[in-house]
Parts: sequence; C-alpha cells; structure tokens
Amino acid sequence: MVTNAEVELQIARNVPEILRKLGVLREGFQCDVHLHRGSRKKPRDAEFEGNWDPEADSIRIEFSPMEEDEDAELGETAASPLSRTTEDRLTDLVRALDHAERRPGYEFVSLKWFRDTALPSEGFAWATDELARHNALQDAIDRRWLLTSKVPNPRPPNFPVTAIRLNRQLPEVNAALGKPSGGVTGFRPISIRGESLSATVLRDRR
Repeated sequence: MVTNAEVELQIARNVPEILRKLGVLREGFQCDVHLHRGSRKKPRDAEFEGNWDPEADSIRIEFSPMEEDEDAELGETAASPLSRTTEDRLTDLVRALDHAERRPGYEFVSLKWFRDTALPSEGFAWATDELARHNALQDAIDRRWLLTSKVPNPRPPNFPVTAIRLNRQLPEVNAALGKPSGGVTGFRPISIRGESLSATVLRDRR
C-alpha cells in the first residue's frame, strides 16, 4: 500500500531541484509537501491510490527555513540526538530492522514501510527526519549491511515491492546486534556413523 506520506516524501525529494532551477526555491529554504482535501490535510498514513481525487484534492508546497544545527547556535560541544554519528545511526537502523524481521507472520520487510513507519516508531531522535532516514538506509545498502530484492506485491501484482533484509554474514552487522561474528548463529556439528568425509573424498580421488 502506497500511503500519502510516501507520496509526499517522493514529491519533496524531486521538486526542490526543479524549483531551484526556476529560481523559486532560494538557498537556505526547504520544501514541505502536504496533500490536502479542501482546507484540511489528508491523513499521512492513509492509502493514496484509492483516495486521490484530482477534482477535490490538491498538493501544497510550503517553504520554510532550514534549521541550523542546534549545537552551532549554542556554541556547545556536546552532540545532540540529531547529530549522532553515521556509525551510531547504522547501529540503530540494524537493530530496528532486526526487530522488523522478527515480526511473526510476515515474510519480508518492505523498504518503504520500514523507512516511513517502522524506523520512526523506534524512538530514535534522528529518525524523525525524513532525509536522515533516507541517508542512513542508502549508506547501509551501499555498505552491503542491507540487501535488497524485489518481491511480488500482494495488492497490485504488476508493481513488485522492494524488500530489505540484514546481511547477517557481515561481522559489522553482528557487532551492531551484539552477537559474535565468524560463524553461523546456532550451528552445532553432529556426529555421523562411518568414516570421515575427508577420508571418503581422498579415497575417491585415487
């Protein structure tokens, strides 16, 4: 399901470049996109496709000054929650995706759902910012901490969903989860009667 929030986010990502070329969006300002029906904002978690009416709905773009870094304004050296390091954010992201992957009854984690719903709900201060979430996910994918794939969409089958999953083979991912690396979790060797496999292989080579 494509939500109103996802549509607003896509517009907010693509419109600024066009507006800057036209001279409409000045430096130091950002775009805030909201879907409206009449004078009221449409619910951000509602489905977009089945509720969009071009005769009654509108897309409103507002301009607001970009927020300056709070620490720079106050002259403080202590880092605010929004200025956590890249590594800290990746650790937060890995743990959040681990939680999402463990949901009973779900076969995959949708990238859009995780980015716009699951990650903000984890309570990380930095994850309240849409651009910060986007950048953290992109960084994790570039590093191969997260693996992506296309899976069938249960609703519109012609539009497959981008799914993500943790690359649990990487020691960095296991470290973020607080697990030892260097082996498959939960693996136990078992004893098999008869000669060893190495002996069988060596005999067959003769």
